[in-house]
Amino acid sequence: MGELARTLSVWRGTAMMLNIVLGAGLLTLPGLAVRSAGDAALLVWAACALVALPLLIVFALLGRRHPSSGGIAGILARGMGDFGYVAGTLLFLGAVAFGLPAIALTGGHYAATIAGGSPYAWALGLVVAAALANAISAEVAGRINATLASLLLFVLIGVVVVGWQTVDPNSGHWSRGPIEIPSVSVLGTVFMMVFFAFTGWELGANLGAEFRNPRRDFPIAMGLSFVIVVALYAMLAVIVQAAGLTSGYAAPYAVIFERAFGAAGQTAISLIAVLLIFANLTAAIWAVSRMIYAAASERLLPAMLTRVTRSVPVPAVLATVMAIVGMLLAAWADLIHLGLLLAVAGQNFLLLYGAAAAVLIRTSDVVWQKRLGWLCVMLVSCLVALRGLDGLLYPCALLSAAALIAQAPARQKFRRHVEGTI
Repeated sequence: MGELARTLSVWRGTAMMLNIVLGAGLLTLPGLAVRSAGDAALLVWAACALVALPLLIVFALLGRRHPSSGGIAGILARGMGDFGYVAGTLLFLGAVAFGLPAIALTGGHYAATIAGGSPYAWALGLVVAAALANAISAEVAGRINATLASLLLFVLIGVVVVGWQTVDPNSGHWSRGPIEIPSVSVLGTVFMMVFFAFTGWELGANLGAEFRNPRRDFPIAMGLSFVIVVALYAMLAVIVQAAGLTSGYAAPYAVIFERAFGAAGQTAISLIAVLLIFANLTAAIWAVSRMIYAAASERLLPAMLTRVTRSVPVPAVLATVMAIVGMLLAAWADLIHLGLLLAVAGQNFLLLYGAAAAVLIRTSDVVWQKRLGWLCVMLVSCLVALRGLDGLLYPCALLSAAALIAQAPARQKFRRHVEGTI
């Protein structure tokens, strides 16, 4: 079996992590946070950054010690065996099942500001277009993914530069007096929603095997990417907070650019947002369909999902799209809203971060690393409790399914077969 080429320097590794972490969801999250938490939204962003820091250190330690490309499921398997692998896979797929519809709906809201109509219908159109790009050619999907990686960071920086010139950072109530704090349950939900923006480093942890000097360069690249991301997020959040929105929370930058440049400004930023989100969806469907294909190959999902046509796992792509469409239809029927989609996805990712900390506790012999792991586990537990125990129903159902699958005779027979061929 060949090994991955060690081609990443600190700067290339930092750029790769920025491409993974930054997502088109940032074009809606600041507005939704303001709508739900009001003047306290900036405090939520700060809290997410503080919580993400020790969790990031956990991934830096794991990636440095075990440089591999095994994914978050591979990390959990190192400390929890096959149950960890199955649970990590289901929790991750369970997160993207809510996160991807939220990204599509973000694009739908920006499209609706240009052409009118229902944002849900536009979101469905974006998903179908992204699915066709994947089904026609893996090469086309790969090119779109590369385009996104090149453009998104520059677009977000451009939004910051222009936005900073169009709003007064000192105009918000939060700069002049006491901040009104929402209820604990509201804060918990908003935290999970905003934390969705701080996900991606669990994937970046798998780049360790491709660094020239992983023990030295990998932690530096993670730290640099974190500093850049937090600075960018802070400015994006302040711009929306200072804008004093009364509507358009799901597409806040369309409102801000319209105020500054009129209808042309609104159309321009909305078109850019729609194109970025289409590219984001195309790349995400590509990645998730491959994860579904891998899970089916591991006997976690039906074997029919492993079928490939012209190098494309078409059934896995269709399964991904059907899950997104189903969630969008539920949102259209007012059974779930955009903020909750992001909150559920964010909570699943937070639980995965906590599980990675548990792996560090179990596998490390260094006292301070074990203490860091325990700190992260306690932070995750407190934040989940802050939202409310009813929020655990979904991940508990996924974990129960993982336990049943891991203990199923067919699964154990398959694992014995795989281990016997290694």
